[in-house]
Amino acid sequence: FSVVVVSPRVAKPLGPGKVDLGKPGYRMGYVQAKVVDPYKTIPIKVTTAKDVYKPRETVKATVQIGQNNDHQQEPYEIAIAVVDESVLALNHSGDNYYDPYAGFNRLDSLDVYNYSLISRLVGRQKFEKKGANPGGGGASYSKLRNMFKFVSYWNPSITPDSNGKAEIEFEVPDNLTGWRILAFAVTPNDRMGLGDVNFKVNRPTEIRPVMPNQVIEGDNFKAGFNVKNRTDQPRTLNINVAVAGPITDTTDNAFEYNLPLAPFERKNIWLPIATKGDGTLKFVAAAGDDFDGDAVEHKVPVQKYRSLETAANYGTTTAAIVSETVKIPAGIHNDVGYVGAIVSPSVIGNLDGAFNYLKNYPHLCWEQRLTKAVSANSYLQLREYLAKNIKWDNPQDDISKTLLAAANFQAPNGGMAYWVPQNNYVSPYLSAYTAMAFNWLNSSGYKIPAAVEEQLHNYLLKLLRRDEFPTFYSKGMASSVRAVALAALADTGKITASDVQRYELHMPEMDLFGKAHFLTAAIKTAAVAESTIITTLDSILGHADQSGGKFQFNEPWDDSYKYILSTPLRSNCAVLSSLLDVQTNLMQSESIDDIPFKLVRSITQSRGDRDHWENTQENLYCMNALMDYAAIYENTEPNMDIAVSFAGKKLGNAVFTSKTDAPKPLMRQLNEKDPGQQAKIKISKSGAGRFYYSTRIAYDLKEENSSRINSGFEIQREYSVERDGKFTLLKSPMVIKRGELVKVDLFISLPTARHFVVVDDTVPGGLEPINTDLATASSVDAEKGSYKAAEGSWFYNFSDWSYYGRFFWSFYHKELKHDAVRYYADYLPAGNYRLSYSAQAIAAGEFAVPAVAVEEMYDADVYGKGLPVTLMVTE
Repeated sequence: FSVVVVSPRVAKPLGPGKVDLGKPGYRMGYVQAKVVDPYKTIPIKVTTAKDVYKPRETVKATVQIGQNNDHQQEPYEIAIAVVDESVLALNHSGDNYYDPYAGFNRLDSLDVYNYSLISRLVGRQKFEKKGANPGGGGASYSKLRNMFKFVSYWNPSITPDSNGKAEIEFEVPDNLTGWRILAFAVTPNDRMGLGDVNFKVNRPTEIRPVMPNQVIEGDNFKAGFNVKNRTDQPRTLNINVAVAGPITDTTDNAFEYNLPLAPFERKNIWLPIATKGDGTLKFVAAAGDDFDGDAVEHKVPVQKYRSLETAANYGTTTAAIVSETVKIPAGIHNDVGYVGAIVSPSVIGNLDGAFNYLKNYPHLCWEQRLTKAVSANSYLQLREYLAKNIKWDNPQDDISKTLLAAANFQAPNGGMAYWVPQNNYVSPYLSAYTAMAFNWLNSSGYKIPAAVEEQLHNYLLKLLRRDEFPTFYSKGMASSVRAVALAALADTGKITASDVQRYELHMPEMDLFGKAHFLTAAIKTAAVAESTIITTLDSILGHADQSGGKFQFNEPWDDSYKYILSTPLRSNCAVLSSLLDVQTNLMQSESIDDIPFKLVRSITQSRGDRDHWENTQENLYCMNALMDYAAIYENTEPNMDIAVSFAGKKLGNAVFTSKTDAPKPLMRQLNEKDPGQQAKIKISKSGAGRFYYSTRIAYDLKEENSSRINSGFEIQREYSVERDGKFTLLKSPMVIKRGELVKVDLFISLPTARHFVVVDDTVPGGLEPINTDLATASSVDAEKGSYKAAEGSWFYNFSDWSYYGRFFWSFYHKELKHDAVRYYADYLPAGNYRLSYSAQAIAAGEFAVPAVAVEEMYDADVYGKGLPVTLMVTE
């Protein structure tokens, strides 16, 4: 590398490879580096004994590393992979993908990547079997080709001889395809090189399967075989096909044909197949004459037509025994489904990342300093829920230093500012939040600076009596901030019942965060009328959305509330703390019931796959709410043995000795005796502690649903086909032609935020999704999935659709497989979502299309289902 340092007044050279940048100062310079002598690649030549082989034949190959006078003594190591050319063709980057120097001789944006040799040479897992030839020529007419691989040889460490030469031998599988030998060499001094060679495997006679990737029980389709005469003479081939597996009694299991073929001609033959039950269809096909022949085995999976529905109930108790009656529906399939319970010692979990996030938070405005100090206090109280390797060194010192710095952010009028302590920079919300935080720290024994607190309280009292808010504050924002101030001052006895009741008229215009604090202020202020508390509680509960295992609060969202750092999750956490205040101070357990632990489940799942919540306010309020919950519900260390039984028969047991022990499922599969049975799930506990349980049953009804199911989600699916340049909506039974392009649109609506959502759309046997991750897929066809919706589509019912990948919090991962298309989201706000993909009709027949489904992965009773349809593909 050649390095040039500009600005000679600052820098001076010290010798080769070194430079003195001088003393720190304001004079600017820059360092420029460029490659002037890039590494030379190792020349590698790969050769094979011949260019064309037969299946199961032994291939001999030689790798020769070219010698260089400067590196004759340098040791080499060679990695060799032999990969199916049709798999390599799936890669968009072509040969450059495997070039080890592709990223060495250019400067990219700053980032870190892992270089994986095996993924480069062997291929990525997502390639699967798409594009690779499953059939092809055989060693002879009598030998069955049934060994198909996509990597026929792999050796990561071969040492060449002193002349730089290495030889390998391997037997190719039964694929009729081209093969690529890739040889990758490297030295200890980081010299590298890549060499390759191609060879082919074929037969004079070739027979390949042409049929669906999979089918569903009950499907009827045409199984095809493609036959080729790979000679320069006309031939008549005798073809025999046998099929075994789940077929109907009326389906022939043997077929015979005589097929005339011109030189190098291909033709298809078609066999009518009707399926019955699930399993695997096994085809054995042979084609040949006196000169040559080929035989191949091909398997097609036949899937069960099953779609589970889940019913669940959630609870928590410290009692020794709890039981629930379960009625298993009579008209169900008895070969799928389960019954049982999931038990856990705690509903609080995975707090490690939240503490690491706040402990190491880099910005130091007053809100963030204060939040970090309160979090340090929470760390001391929640350590039992954290992994042993989570350490916060000297949390008390962090708290004390923050309190000492409070005066540096207090303006002359007593309010608090984020950075500059001047009256015109004071934030009313930050001031009220500071008073709340001081109360939390004071209750844990920390001494609050008296002068700062007194001036702050005086500022908040004036704020309650005067309209001194910034002009951008709406009435709802101002009322919500006043509610936080009321809650903070109520803790210190600075307000009276008349102060609280004066603002009751403004309670309806507050957001949920404000209502939660107003409820807390009313509870903690003496002589406040009980009717005020009940009215506020009812107003909060009116925003609730409940499922079997979760409770959430929703409200119409106004972006202007971001000025006071509002988020829906922060509001839910504040509501949880206020509901716990209702339970403990007013003994209103009946009106609150099991809301707190269900709300905790929502809060802990809201992180998605992240290890912390979105911002400092969410992390602080969520941890405080969890701390409040733990103090009431989980104040006993667990030491218990829990047993679960159904209909008097034990399903298993779980032992919990720590609140951090993982939940344990105790279930069994449904069997032929279960349909119509009514019995009890009994959960017995011995030992101390509270446990949480979810009793569940999952089943599949034999009779198809005649209407969509909305159990927390609404989902609809539309098929449309491209004809005459536009898409036409299809209705069941849907009729299309083989080769036509189909667009599949999925519409999901949800009334409240959901977590860990999966959409699962079964692909019928006659279709194959177009996957643009693969280089062989038509990007033009795939992009048609995003074109204008067909006339009459559900799309036109709403105007606020969110699309795949549009936002960070929407659907962001998808899997386009042969049997199903699946979309995933860690977190979905309430709203409408549209997903779309394209598929091509590849096989003729009549195919079942099961109902599309969406569910929360960790709460299977929160789900939605569409309607099943029938797809008919004609030639």
